[in-house]
Amino acid sequence: MSLFSENFRRSFTLGAIAVVSAHALAKMIPNSLQAYALVQTAIAMLSLSALMLFVYTHHRAGGNLITIRNEEHALILAFGTFWFAMLILWRAMRQSGTITQAVAEVASTAAPGREVAGGMQRGAGYGSGAYPRGPWGDHWPCSRNDMHCIVEEWSCSANPKRRIETDVMKLLMSDFEVSLVNDSMQEFYVRFHGPTETPFAGGVWKIHVELPDQYPFKSPSIGFMNKIFHPNIDELSGSVCLDVINQTWSPMYDMINIFEMFLPQLLRYPNPADPLNGEAAALLMRHPKEYEAKVKEYVQRWATKEAADHAADGKGNISKDEEEDAEEVMSDVGSISDDDA
Repeated sequence: MSLFSENFRRSFTLGAIAVVSAHALAKMIPNSLQAYALVQTAIAMLSLSALMLFVYTHHRAGGNLITIRNEEHALILAFGTFWFAMLILWRAMRQSGTITQAVAEVASTAAPGREVAGGMQRGAGYGSGAYPRGPWGDHWPCSRNDMHCIVEEWSCSANPKRRIETDVMKLLMSDFEVSLVNDSMQEFYVRFHGPTETPFAGGVWKIHVELPDQYPFKSPSIGFMNKIFHPNIDELSGSVCLDVINQTWSPMYDMINIFEMFLPQLLRYPNPADPLNGEAAALLMRHPKEYEAKVKEYVQRWATKEAADHAADGKGNISKDEEEDAEEVMSDVGSISDDDA
């Protein structure tokens, strides 16, 4: 351009002033401004500089007269705006290494008065029980509706192990009673209460959960340890129908969704068309009142707090009621054999 060749020193000086001004403006941007807002601002600045260049080029191409001074000012202003936009983008990129920044910020605001010892923390979640201390102490970054949450959720989904730790820690910090198996984040038990206004109301179940290595892209395995009468739950093993889980499951869900939404909805709206318990499915379709009565009978007998406490733990232990039933069956078999003899 002619003005730069004619007055290089002046143009260079003005360019340097534009760069310094851009840096000064960038310093004035508050640190609280999140990356998303910074990117939006940078895009606006880039659009503005592009618009100024377009207007300048249009004037030149149209043969419109423009003084050298005005031409110089327009180009320098466009250059300064572009430089300012680059500085904002650079800050946005540096800012959202945010996983570590979020950890530092949230950990620094941990609630006082919590006792921490030996990697365990007391006084949160479902009561006085201990749970493993997470990297964020008492608080979870994604309980806040800000950019940290977006970055954290994306990072957790991309890293299955981290996602497992995140979801299990959220569950431990909730009102549900959770007990880990051998301190493993991939196998644990949860105490679950039947939803109100259903035949399952008042029931307490011990739920066994196993998270696959591919979690959350593969759904968790869920089983009832004490008996339940339901079309989509196997009466003997307590396993929940995988088809029902897979139809509902999404990587966007977490373990809280399982116990606050999925299981209550499953008990409220059973699907007799895809049964694991044929007797329950047939009874529900043909005699709904009898189905409800049998569900309540199972709840009274098998879904008490004591039954949940003594439910099978996957290591061959069975409940007292199961022992009594087994003795009754064996005595019946013995009496039949005696009669035959």
